[in-house]
Amino acid sequence: MNKEIENDTNSNASAQQAAFLRIPVEKVARLMDIVGELGLSVSETINSPDLKGIELDEFEKSAHRLKMIVREIQDISTELRQVEIGEVFRRMRRMIRELERQTDKKINLVFEGEEVEIDKVVVDRLYEPLVHIVRNSADHGLESTAERIACGKPDAGTITLSATQVGGDINITIADDGRGLHRERILAKARERGLFGINEEPSDDMLWKVIFQPGFSTAEAVTNLSGRGVGMDVLNNTIKELRGRITIHSVWGVGARVTLSIPLTLAFLDSLVVRVGNRLYATPIDVVSEIFQPLDSQITHISADNNIEVVKVRDSFIPVCRLNKFYGESDDMQIALSSQIIVVFNTSQGQVGLPVDEIFDQQQVVMKPLPSSLGKIRASLGCALLGTGEVATVLDCEQLV
Repeated sequence: MNKEIENDTNSNASAQQAAFLRIPVEKVARLMDIVGELGLSVSETINSPDLKGIELDEFEKSAHRLKMIVREIQDISTELRQVEIGEVFRRMRRMIRELERQTDKKINLVFEGEEVEIDKVVVDRLYEPLVHIVRNSADHGLESTAERIACGKPDAGTITLSATQVGGDINITIADDGRGLHRERILAKARERGLFGINEEPSDDMLWKVIFQPGFSTAEAVTNLSGRGVGMDVLNNTIKELRGRITIHSVWGVGARVTLSIPLTLAFLDSLVVRVGNRLYATPIDVVSEIFQPLDSQITHISADNNIEVVKVRDSFIPVCRLNKFYGESDDMQIALSSQIIVVFNTSQGQVGLPVDEIFDQQQVVMKPLPSSLGKIRASLGCALLGTGEVATVLDCEQLV
């Protein structure tokens, strides 16, 4: 009887093992590249100028079905390269044990949302940033055992790593129940470096951004863990390269929370393609709030020289960002807002309106990094290859605010 049970167990294990294949990441990446090229080729064929004026029965129906099949292949190939975020989280355990020994603190490491999946390429790039944030939480965030007991907190500090999927983004949060960020100390250091005026009182969101400045540190002593003022700017650059963003929330004496919002995949982007002047731009579709053509009564100019425009939408005033002004180009022939279309984006700093001349299409585009000579274009996440053979600049709406 025992032999039969053992044989059944071995058979189940073998069956489970046979249900999986080990595939090198390079092969999956190559597949995704080919699928991207396939999507472009299909779009080029369907949108070929040679087809204009030709009536082809059932062509539209067949073309639509072909696009849906390609879209499904793109989604499936993207899933092939996804792994559970818990794979990265669990690598932190050993480091936490080492940090306990080095800092003489008690640290509980808690995981939430380990089963959330994310692109393997993103996961590999995320490890170092996560290490840096966890080190800062352990070294600067969590108090010593004696301090925690004196404050009425448990003697062991807690660092929580959690992940959730929100639309096309993965939100990874690193939270601790330590002392939090010292607003007065950070503000004093920022004023010392000329980042804020003597009498300027920035909001918390604006103030926390200064810690990403190169060399910025308020640590009174340098340790082998942190305090040198390096790392946070590298972290910020890495997250930007991943088309992500960082938000910080902190309450002094209660703790701090750092959230990294990263796209689910870097290969394909669901986007809205627009034209401004003779240039094409693509924006992530999930940050688009609404699209409308404004009336003259909705448009207001503020500031002494009337160079700041806002548009009223219901009971809110939304700042307008003209791309020609944003990029420092001439505005001698500036078009009236009432003759343009306003695309409103949601950002971490509030909404922003982008005037565009034409809206082309909502489509899934193939993302490519910009060449090194163009890599410093402001508010750019890279370029998108369109089915028409044209190239669009992918806008980072966070930087348009």
